[in-house]
Amino acid sequence: MNAEDHVLFAAARQDFGEEHRLAVEAWAPFDSEKLAAIAESHGVAPIVGANLKAENLQRAFFENVLIKAQEAERVARGIARLREAGYQVMLLKGLALDLLVYREPWVTTSRDADLLLRPEPGRRLSDDERAVRRSLYRSGIECDLLTHHDVDMNGALRVRYDRIWDDARTVDFHGQEAFVMSPEDLLISLCINSCRKRFFRLKHLFDIAETLDRLDLDWGRLAANAREDRCEGIVYTALHVTSETLGCDVPAGALEALGVPRSRVLLIRRLVARYLRRGSLDFPPPAWLPYASYRPEQALRSLRVALTWTPPAHHQPIPGR
Repeated sequence: MNAEDHVLFAAARQDFGEEHRLAVEAWAPFDSEKLAAIAESHGVAPIVGANLKAENLQRAFFENVLIKAQEAERVARGIARLREAGYQVMLLKGLALDLLVYREPWVTTSRDADLLLRPEPGRRLSDDERAVRRSLYRSGIECDLLTHHDVDMNGALRVRYDRIWDDARTVDFHGQEAFVMSPEDLLISLCINSCRKRFFRLKHLFDIAETLDRLDLDWGRLAANAREDRCEGIVYTALHVTSETLGCDVPAGALEALGVPRSRVLLIRRLVARYLRRGSLDFPPPAWLPYASYRPEQALRSLRVALTWTPPAHHQPIPGR
């Protein structure tokens, strides 16, 4: 990792204190233009720009304030349409973090909005529900029915969606009722999303670190849910990478409680240490770390998905039907 990477590790946080300012100074001089480019590509330009008071990132900050406000209004209208069509709606990823973790929604940038849907129990879906979902998908609101490709990695994982719904709670999203995952399932979903980007995308590490800092987690339940979803290796790797880069407060014994075999733990730690020595946020990390985090059958499913799956085009049948 180079100086710009280490500065970003110090600056990508909501609580930017004296110790982090000193860490930034310790890595000076660094290339501010290169740092800005990395921050932009990793989705953390607004919070990094605010913390470093970097003029070349101020535009990202102001633009994202406006974009996030417009996105919230658009998603709220979409949720209203989905509820009228007969669906319950769960906020995923950034939408949930905007409410539960971020002090302000502008701290990171996002490319899309993600919703998980299920028919409201005891209610008939409207005749136009399919058209409603298709129109929202075309507008950039990924509203998948019963499953979501970001949560189960396009079917590579066997996620217990019934448990996620059972443990979810309702929130108010700009005047619309929606569901959010339990803190434990939210963190697991963030770890899975980090795995989708090979664990070293800074925005996802930021999301994990801030969730650990701001939500009250039941670590025993987290470990049980991760084992039930058979993604304990993914959760272990994501938490370990976050700890080694941004730093995060994981209670003693929490990682061991995930039950990842010692041989895989040693492999994961060795691969992470190697990348931290030789890699850089400038370049996409290699694919070997995600595969080290999988169970053998997951590695085979993931490889099959990688070879055969194509992203759903807006003109194709929407996911879930």
